[in-house]
Amino acid sequence: MIGSVNAPIVGATDHFILKDDGKYSFHTNGDVLLGTMSFQMTVEEFDISWFKLVTANSSPTTGVKISVNTVKRYEAQSIFRFTDDIASKEASLSNLVLSKGIIDADNPDNSTYQEYPLTPTFDKDTLQYEIKLLEYIDDMDITATTLDGKATLKIKVPKRDENGNLVYQADGTTIEYEEKEMLDKIPFNSVLNKLGEPATVLTIISTAEDGKTTKEYQVTIKRPYATIKGKAILADFDDESIVENIFDIYGVTINHKIGINLYKAGLAEWESIPDIYQLEYENPLTYEELENIPKETTRNSNDDGTFEIYIIPGKYDLQLTRLGYLDYIYSDVELKEGDIIEMEEVRLEAGDSNRDGVVTLEDISTIKRYLETQSDAPEFSPAYNPTQTNVVILEDLKYAKRNQDNQLQIVYFNK
Repeated sequence: MIGSVNAPIVGATDHFILKDDGKYSFHTNGDVLLGTMSFQMTVEEFDISWFKLVTANSSPTTGVKISVNTVKRYEAQSIFRFTDDIASKEASLSNLVLSKGIIDADNPDNSTYQEYPLTPTFDKDTLQYEIKLLEYIDDMDITATTLDGKATLKIKVPKRDENGNLVYQADGTTIEYEEKEMLDKIPFNSVLNKLGEPATVLTIISTAEDGKTTKEYQVTIKRPYATIKGKAILADFDDESIVENIFDIYGVTINHKIGINLYKAGLAEWESIPDIYQLEYENPLTYEELENIPKETTRNSNDDGTFEIYIIPGKYDLQLTRLGYLDYIYSDVELKEGDIIEMEEVRLEAGDSNRDGVVTLEDISTIKRYLETQSDAPEFSPAYNPTQTNVVILEDLKYAKRNQDNQLQIVYFNK
């Protein structure tokens, strides 16, 4: 506020009498204006309830009166101060951070915390931002800091059903959003839309102390991707009559579901997996060692073996795998944003019960040893039961014998 004071009258009058000691004394039987104080408020609207007179408890009463309009007047003690309770209209943020992971102050090497840069760099007056995300993560933390600490926050996020899937409006393409409470300087965890889905749009709504002034900061998290489509078949069960026979006898429907693992290209030297004689390589890679190599992401095919997966652009090794079967590996698959690649049909062969990349007499002996073993037995493994009957049967042994000496396939991929 801007204030000014009109000084009281100086000089002797009917009410101000000059005494012998050179000082004035004041004499009156009624109200006399001694001085005025005026304020120019810098707010558009002035609410009189915001303006208060606060006195000092030890001050003597003097009869000083404060008039804020021609109707309402306040008496106060001789020492007082003016205060205003005008609510802040500041709704800006001072910072906005998107991050993932934790900070371990005691053991920094265990920290996984990472911040993701906004484009453009954050500024309190810039309301639109983007992040280009090139990682296989499912969620992020959003931390908003208000400029004056008095504003309240909400965040608008994509709405999801009980299974975590996006909820769309009746048109089937427009995502529904919902508002949630958000606390100043406290991370809010938000689930991200999956690869292949629309970009994740998060809107932070800051409301000033006055309850009216708002600012909305919007962050769009884009996830560039390429698409790979294909189909895997369990080769021993591509004959419909075999499938029907298993169903008639055991009531089991064969499914061709496989796992799909992605590694950064070059992490695994696939050609070092031993051949059937284990003589070609001095230090062959084993599946046990392969499990220790970090995967970029893991997916599953549908039950019929078909798959359509979305992948961050880059260069990968693609492993198609199922327990008890020989893997099929595409090496050096290079993908650019927007690529749609149709893989050829892949056939996985049964019998690799010990996962060493080749069907040997050892695999056959293992399956033979566990014949008639039920799925509820601790020694049972699906690797011994490619027929999926939940009991190791002669047909399982038959497929292992038929595929003896076969090994996993490694194909260098060309578009």
